[in-house]
Amino acid sequence: MKNSKTRASGPSPRGRRKAVSTSQKDWVSLHPLLKDRAIPMVVEPKVEGLKLAEWTASNKDYVESLLWEHRALLFRGFDSGGIAGFEAFVEAASSSDRLEYKDRSTPRNDFGDRIYNATTYPADQTINLHNEGTYWTKWARKIFFGCITNAETGGETPIGDVHKVYQRIDPAIREEFERRQVLYVRNFNHGFGLDWQEVYQSEDPAQVEAYCRENAIDFEWFEGGRLRTRQVRPAVRKHPVSGEPVWFNHAAFFNVEAHDPAMRDTLLNELGEQDLPYNTFYGDGGSIPPEVVHHILEAYAAERVTFRWQEGDVALYDNTRIAHGREPYTGERLTVVAMTEPCSGSEQ
Repeated sequence: MKNSKTRASGPSPRGRRKAVSTSQKDWVSLHPLLKDRAIPMVVEPKVEGLKLAEWTASNKDYVESLLWEHRALLFRGFDSGGIAGFEAFVEAASSSDRLEYKDRSTPRNDFGDRIYNATTYPADQTINLHNEGTYWTKWARKIFFGCITNAETGGETPIGDVHKVYQRIDPAIREEFERRQVLYVRNFNHGFGLDWQEVYQSEDPAQVEAYCRENAIDFEWFEGGRLRTRQVRPAVRKHPVSGEPVWFNHAAFFNVEAHDPAMRDTLLNELGEQDLPYNTFYGDGGSIPPEVVHHILEAYAAERVTFRWQEGDVALYDNTRIAHGREPYTGERLTVVAMTEPCSGSEQ
């Protein structure tokens, strides 16, 4: 699919249809959503009925410049067009195909061409801040969220700036991770967590092995079709546009210490450290001290920005710089997500 080159149209202040002005500022206003936080920056139309995907297709360079200036954009008040409109916006705001969710850590459903629900993780659970795909060899530069159905209560998607998280982490801890990196260990098909068929979107072990070889993942098969994978990745990356150091990993997110104490103890008693559905270590296999995990989680918490979705909201984030999570919720909730523009980076 190619981005549309058709010039968008929208209602004029007097109700006439006319071409969107080439002066983009004539049609939208910008302001921080929260007075004391730089993110997210809200982009709102100055006229009613402006279609987000059409306006973006005619103003792609402007949207691009806003993203790299502000890192997190929230488009509010546009005619966003539901799931089909979200997909059209993703297409208009991107310069590559969408990424597939493979080597996934939570279950997801499809809502279009590589358009997914944010997660089907249990509604009563919190999902900590994380950047998508830090343990992949290539991750998305851009990640998109669209609020189709807002939860009755909760269900926010908090965000945080991981350059600032990096700055908050004790330099000695940062240096140790930069030197030793992060080892991710996952175990599949033992009755806990996702099975490998879901994670790798394949029923064929040979296809799973091929994916692992292509992506520097060590694998080991056990009786009963169980699988263990191990992959070492940097803890710190240089941002591919700005070159700034970012805390870009799942070291704390996937560590057993991130669970509440009761769940942690249950998992360890049932499975042992090496057979957990997922866990993290230093890249040389050494254990990450619990106090280090909690220090990192506290750094994320200090940068956490939470806001209430409105139905029709669409967000576009710099995935290398902006982490996201999810709050518990009640009622029906559908937030869709897409990723585009794969990139890789070097260790800081």
